[in-house]
Amino acid sequence: MKKRAAIALSSILVSAVISAAVAAETGEDAPVRYEVRSQGLTLRLSADGRVVGLIVGAKRLDRNVLGQTLLEGCRPRSDVGAKTIESGGMEFTRTLAADNPAHQCQVVERFTPTKDSVRWELEIRGEDAPWSTEILTQLNYPATPQTRFWTAWSDPQLADRPSFKTQGWNDPLRPAPLKSAKFNYGMPTFRYDQPRLGWCPFDADLICLPMASVLEPAEDLGLSLVLSPEDTMRELTLETTPSGSFTFTRSCHRLDRRRAVKFAMDLVVHEADWRGGLRWMTRRYPQFFDPPNRQADMMAGCGAYSDHDAEFDAAKMKRMAFRVNWRASFDFPYMGMFLPPVGDEDAWTRYGGRSTTLAAMRDYAAKMRKSGFYVLSYFNVTEFGAKVSWPLPPRKAVRDEELWKDCHDFLGVRLPEAILRVSDRVQPEALARSIYPRTRVGGCYFTWEDGIVMDCGDPAYRAFLLDQARRHIQQIPDDSGICIDRLDWLRMYNERADDGESWFDGRPARSLIASWHELMGKLGPMMHEAGKVVFVNNHDKRLDLLREADGIFDEFTFASAPLNLTALLALRKPALGWTSTEENLKPDPDAFFQRYLHLGVYPMAPFPGNDHSLRPSVWVDRQYLDYGPLLSAMRGKKWVLLPHCIEAADNAAKVNLFEVPDGYAIPVTFAGKAASVRIILRGVPIVREKTACEALHPGSQTWQPLTPTIAADQSLCLDVPVERGCAMVRLRGLAQ
Repeated sequence: MKKRAAIALSSILVSAVISAAVAAETGEDAPVRYEVRSQGLTLRLSADGRVVGLIVGAKRLDRNVLGQTLLEGCRPRSDVGAKTIESGGMEFTRTLAADNPAHQCQVVERFTPTKDSVRWELEIRGEDAPWSTEILTQLNYPATPQTRFWTAWSDPQLADRPSFKTQGWNDPLRPAPLKSAKFNYGMPTFRYDQPRLGWCPFDADLICLPMASVLEPAEDLGLSLVLSPEDTMRELTLETTPSGSFTFTRSCHRLDRRRAVKFAMDLVVHEADWRGGLRWMTRRYPQFFDPPNRQADMMAGCGAYSDHDAEFDAAKMKRMAFRVNWRASFDFPYMGMFLPPVGDEDAWTRYGGRSTTLAAMRDYAAKMRKSGFYVLSYFNVTEFGAKVSWPLPPRKAVRDEELWKDCHDFLGVRLPEAILRVSDRVQPEALARSIYPRTRVGGCYFTWEDGIVMDCGDPAYRAFLLDQARRHIQQIPDDSGICIDRLDWLRMYNERADDGESWFDGRPARSLIASWHELMGKLGPMMHEAGKVVFVNNHDKRLDLLREADGIFDEFTFASAPLNLTALLALRKPALGWTSTEENLKPDPDAFFQRYLHLGVYPMAPFPGNDHSLRPSVWVDRQYLDYGPLLSAMRGKKWVLLPHCIEAADNAAKVNLFEVPDGYAIPVTFAGKAASVRIILRGVPIVREKTACEALHPGSQTWQPLTPTIAADQSLCLDVPVERGCAMVRLRGLAQ
C-alpha cells in the first residue's frame, strides 16, 4: 500500500495550476498544449481540448487520445477556441455539424480543478431546428492484464444464465478484468420494435450508478470517472473493452437554441479499491444517498406485503427482525383511488372484495405502531383503474361528486390527458409478445388487472396524486409514509406532451423520468415536512430517481441482479427486499441469508397474508429465527468506504463494514467449513479499554466476546469464530 498516504482523498490539497504552452508542438507525437493539475492527478490537454495524457500519482499515461467528447455523426465546422477561465481551468469551444446542414451545435468543454477531483463539464447548444444525436464521453486507459475494473453492476461476470435465478450469484464488490461489455444505466431504453412491457430488473448488464473505476493493485492506485446524478439524464449506456476503453453514451437529449444541454463529470484519483470512487460520490452527492427523513433508518428490517388484519405473534416477528408492512393495499376500490373522497365511516368495496373505511385504515396503522411496527401505505404514480374498457365508455355519473365510483368516469372527465397512448410506430408483433395482451397500437398501455399506464407529468394527474398524498398525511396519522410501486413505466415517453428537453425517435416528447422528477419535487418535501417517509419499488435502478426516496422496498431481490443493484443504491438508506416463496431459500438457506447480510439488505419476512410473497411455515420460520438477530444488528447501517477498510485474511470469507448507531457491524459470510476467520480493519478509531467486540452466530441468541489486537500499522485484527460459515461482529464503545 505504498502510495496510499500520497493519494488519500482526505488529505488532498488542490493547487489549481494551468501551464499554458507546456509545449507548442502541433504534431501527433507531442500534442500536449495545456495542463490542469490537482494533487494526485494531472490532465494533459491538446490544443483542441482532448485529454492526451494523465499523470495519476507517480504513474504517467500518454496516448494520442485518452479522453474526448464526440457527437455521433458530427464533424468540426470551425477551429477550436481555447481560454483560461477564472476558476483556474481551461475552456474549449467548437462548432460541430452533422450531414444535415440544419443540424449544427456549439460545444463548450471545461476542465476545472476542485479540492478532490478534476471536473469535466460539457455544454451543447443547438442551432436552427431541434435535433438529437448520441453524445459520447470516451476515456481510453492503457490497461494491462493486471488492471482491474469496477462499476455498480448487476453482475460483474455478465453471467450467461437465467438471471432471475439466485443460483450463480456473483458478488458485486469484486473488481474484475476488463472485457467487452455494454451496460444499461437503470434499465434498457424503450424501443418500438422491442418495447419489453412489464420489464423487471433481472438483466446481468445493468449499472445503477453512473461511474467507472480502473484499479492498479500493484501500485495501489485507482482512477474513477463519475458522472453527476444532478444532470438531466435520459438514456445512458457504458461500454468497455479489454484494452481499457470506456464510453458513456447519452441519448434522447434535444439540441436546440432555446436551452443548452449540460453535463458534468469528475475524474477522481484514489486507492486501488472499489470503495474509492463510491466514497467520493457519496460525499459529493449526499442528497442522493442519505434519506431525507432520517427516521427511515429505524424502519430497516424484514418487511411484509400483507393486507392481513388478524392478530399475530409480535414477539416472534421481532425475533425475525420484522419491522414494516408495506400494506398490500387492496383497500382501494381500484388502482390510483387510494383514499376515496368519503367520510370516516363511509364504507366502500375494496378491490377484490370486502369493504373498508378510512377509520378502519387509520385503526390498523395505529394498532401496528402500538405493537412496535411500521406501516407503509401503497402508492402508485404510473397506473390507474381496473378492468378498464377502451375506448372509454360514456360517462355514467350524474354528479361530479360521484365520478370516483367508476374509474372510467374519473379517467374520462378528470384525467384524459394523463393516459399514455400507444404510438402507431410500435410494432404490433412486438406487442403480441407482451405480458399485457390488451395493449394495442393506437390504444393505451394496459397493466396489472387491466389498469392503464399514466403519465404523472400531466398537471391534472399530478395534482390528483398530491391531493391523495395530502389526505394520507391528514387521515392516517399513524402511517409512517408511502411506498411507490412500479417504476418500470418510467422508461416510457409520452409523445403527446413535451418536457422541453427530450427528443425521442425524431420528435419532441415528455420522458416519464422528467414527469417523475417534477412530481417528486413536490411530493417528497410534502411527505418529509409531515414526518413521513417515501419508499420506492424501483424497477428502474437509477440513482438519479432516488433524491426524494428514504428507502427501497424492492420486489425482486430474491434474484441476484436486483439484490446487487438495490444494495449499491442503498449505501446509506434502508433496503428491504422480496422473498417470493420458500423455494427462494433452497437449497441452501445459509447462502440466501448471507447474501443479504453481506450487502446490507433485509429479506422479506414470512408474514400472515403476504401477497405473492413468503408465507409462514415451520421450516421457514426456523430459518428466520436463526438469522433474525444477525439482521437486526445492522439496523441503521451506513457502508464504510474508507480505503481498504476491511479484509479477511487469505480471503477466507466475505466481509463488509457498516457503521451503525452504536458502533460498527461486520457481517462475516461464506466462510465455508472454516472454524474461524481473521479479519483486519483499517481506519477504525483506536479501541478503548471498554470497547465491546462481540460475535453472534446463526441460531444463537448470545453474543460471544472477542479480543482485538492492534498491529504496528494501527490496523485492528479480530479472530472470529464462525458457524455455518457466518458470524455477525459488532464493535461498540469506540474512541471518537
